[in-house]
Order: sequence, then structure tokens, then C-alpha cells
Amino acid sequence: MLKGSILVVDDEENVCVTMQAVLELEGYHAETASGVEPALARLREQSFDVVLTDLRLADGDGLMVVSELQRTAPDTVAIMLTGYASLESAVQALREGAYDYLMKPSDVEELKATVARGMERRQLAQALRERVLELEQANATIGELNASLQQRIDEATAELGKRLRELERARDRIEELYRQSEQQVKQLKELDELKSRFLSIASHELKTPITGVSGYLQVLARRVRRRLEQGRPSEEEWEREQRTVVEQLEVANAQTLKLARLVNDLLDVSRIQSGRLEFRFGHTDLNELTAEVVAQIQLITSRHELTVRPAANGADIVGDRDHLEQVLSNVLTNAIKYSPDGGPIVASVGPETDTVVLSVSDRGVGMPPAEVEKVFGLFYRSANRLASRANGMGLGLYISREIVERHGGRIWAESAPGEGSTFFVSLPRVPPSPAATPA
Repeated sequence: MLKGSILVVDDEENVCVTMQAVLELEGYHAETASGVEPALARLREQSFDVVLTDLRLADGDGLMVVSELQRTAPDTVAIMLTGYASLESAVQALREGAYDYLMKPSDVEELKATVARGMERRQLAQALRERVLELEQANATIGELNASLQQRIDEATAELGKRLRELERARDRIEELYRQSEQQVKQLKELDELKSRFLSIASHELKTPITGVSGYLQVLARRVRRRLEQGRPSEEEWEREQRTVVEQLEVANAQTLKLARLVNDLLDVSRIQSGRLEFRFGHTDLNELTAEVVAQIQLITSRHELTVRPAANGADIVGDRDHLEQVLSNVLTNAIKYSPDGGPIVASVGPETDTVVLSVSDRGVGMPPAEVEKVFGLFYRSANRLASRANGMGLGLYISREIVERHGGRIWAESAPGEGSTFFVSLPRVPPSPAATPA
């Protein structure tokens, strides 16, 4: 019985014949190939247990044969034949996957021993593969048993799982109800705090103009009553008294206008929260609108110098002119209130490709970064001691943000304590979905 098959690859015929004879005498089936291409052709036709290949061949490198064995038949044992001058290359061949190497000319006994070791390694590799296959089959059997056991476990725990899921759903429902109740309690607390804050601010802010109007009317009533008791005055006295009456009526009228503004702000907040704030969109020149509002606001202050910097190339947009006027008035009034020592206030209009940016800068008390976003909240009043002297209900910027966002725009502020503030309003030239057809 043959011990195994061997392929000898060498371009020297006498070497091939000699090795073939020696190996066949040892009981192996030996074949020969004279170069790389013949060897690769034989390897494609059949498999061998051991391949002995010369490192230097006429048509190539023995490493090519070793590489092909590594790719197609990694269990085949490759033994490299090399001369002394090629020892380094032989070591490289070992690194590439060759099992061993022999020096040429080879000693017969060394050849027999090396081939025997290679054949033993081949047999061990095959035995290992068979054992691995047996283990895989055993693992497959164990897997089938595990699957059967798992099926039984699944069936046994199905009812328990169902009960657990029912319990989890019940627990989730309870947690959801608990979260909802917590949220409702939180909302109620926030509403209660908002109500208390509103009552505190509203009672103070509404009481001030009402008290002023009432006081001036009482003074006027006493003056008129006293005049009626004293009789008709001289022409000079009558003129002086009438001038005083006009001044007091103007003050009372100013307080009435202030009261009307506060009421209108409260109505706007109510409309915002109920979704009933209406808009009428039309073509609006922001350069013109800014100049008009600045001129109106300048009339109410002599301590502040208001300046307009219009856009050079125009600033036409589609928007609700009345509401945008309200935004500008709120921002400018805010700049005046929080600049108690007076100073310059600059309103700039800067057009961009698809938007127009309005900005209002002052040199007032300013505010820290943590407070910048809060100023747009409902009923917010600054905690700054200097800013707290400013009157108002904290509604203007809240209303302004709603108006700007309804235009598809954005409002924000930049500020630092003691360095003043700049409020920005960015508006698209055409709102994304206007509430009314442009006029």
C-alpha cells in the first residue's frame, strides 16, 4: 500500500529522476514536473501530500508553487530545495508557508527523513480536520438538543412571559398616569406662579396710570369748583388757569394712553395664547418704517439720541406693517427703559440675500448671558437693581418674538453687564407661509 503521493519540481532532469526513484523505493507514489507552469498544471489536476520544489527554476520561482499551495491546498506540505547561496531565500520560503527545506545536493537519508516528517504532518493535519469535523457534527447534535430544550423552555415560559408583559403594560400605564399627573401639577404650579406674578405686576402697572388720571382729575375738579365759588376771574387769571388745566389734562391723557397700551398688550398676549392673533401681510419698506418709529419714540425722551442707519439698497419685505411697527416700538422703548442715564441708541437696517436684519443698540445697563434668552419670556423682569427701576409688565418682548416668528423670522439679543445691549430682528423678504395674501 502506498504511503502517499509526492510531486518533485526541478528543472534538472537527473535531480527529478533520482528523487523519484528514492521516494518510490520508500513506498511513495512520486511524480515530477520540470518547472513552475508544469507543476501548477499538475496541482490543478490532482492533489499531493507533499511537494518538493526547487527555489530557482528556469521559468520562475519556487515560491510561486508554495503560494499556489497556500491558496488552493493549504494542508499539502511544501518542502523547498535550495543551494547554499540561497539559504536566506529558503528561510523566506519558510515564512511564506513552506514546511521545511533541503540543501542541494540532498543527502538520501536526510531526504527520506524530511519527507517522512512532512508526510506525518500531512497525516496529523488530516486527522485534526477529521476530529474537527467530528466535533462540528457533535456540536450540531448538541445544538439540536439545545434547540429542542429551548423550545420546551420557551413553551414553559410563554405563559409567564404573557403575564409579565401584562404586568409591564400595567406598570407603564401607571407610570404614564403618574408622569401626566406630575406634569399637570407642575403646570398648575407654573400657572399659579404666573398668575401671582401677573397680579403683582398688573396691579402695580395698572394702578400707576389710574392713580395719575384720578389725581389730576381731582385737582382739576377742585380748581373748577373753587373758581365757581370765587366768580369770574380777570382775563389774565383766566388764561393762566386754562394753561394749567391744559397741562394737567395732557398729563392725564398721557397716563390714559399708557393704560391703553398696557390693556392692548394684555389683549395681544391673550390672542397669542388662544391662536387668534391676526396678521395682514403686505409690501413694507423697513427703511421707511424704522425712520417713522424712531421719530415717534424720540418725542418721548430728551435724554437719548436716537439714530437711524438705513439700508443703502432698500429693505422691502412682505409683512404686517402694524405688527412690525409694534416690534420696533417695543425694542426701542426697551432700549430707552434700560438706559436710565440716557445716551445714544442706534437703529440699523441691514439687508442680506433673502432676509433683512434690524438691530437696535444701546449703552445701557446690559445683562449677563444667562439672562439674555429669558427676556423674551412672559412677564419677565430683570433682577438687575438698575434695570428693576424700569416700569412695564414684561410683555413687549414676548409679544415681539411671537410676531417675528409668525413672519418666519428670528429675534435675539447680545449683551454684557454695563456694556449695553443689541437686539436683532431677522425677517425673510417673503414669509414662508403668510397668513394673508400680500396686498
